[in-house]
Amino acid sequence: MEEINKNKKYRIGSVYYEFSGREVTDTYSEIASIKMIDFISDWSDINFDKTDGYIYFDDLEKELVPPELTPTDRKRFIKYLEKGIEVVNK
Repeated sequence: MEEINKNKKYRIGSVYYEFSGREVTDTYSEIASIKMIDFISDWSDINFDKTDGYIYFDDLEKELVPPELTPTDRKRFIKYLEKGIEVVNK
């Protein structure tokens, strides 16, 4: 684990997170869709821990949930992510 992630509370596999976009089913504008894809890609392709392939975070909703999601998709997205979260530090 990279030093920057040692005090994070949770982790999720970057590949698992990458496929979380499948939970987005509502209709969005092209701009909103691109923003969501970029948001997810930033975490799954760039901001993951390079030593173990996990994404480390402290607050699921603030850090890993795209702000453009409708309430229905937000709920579905969070439910999906919660299945893959591991507690690292309490």
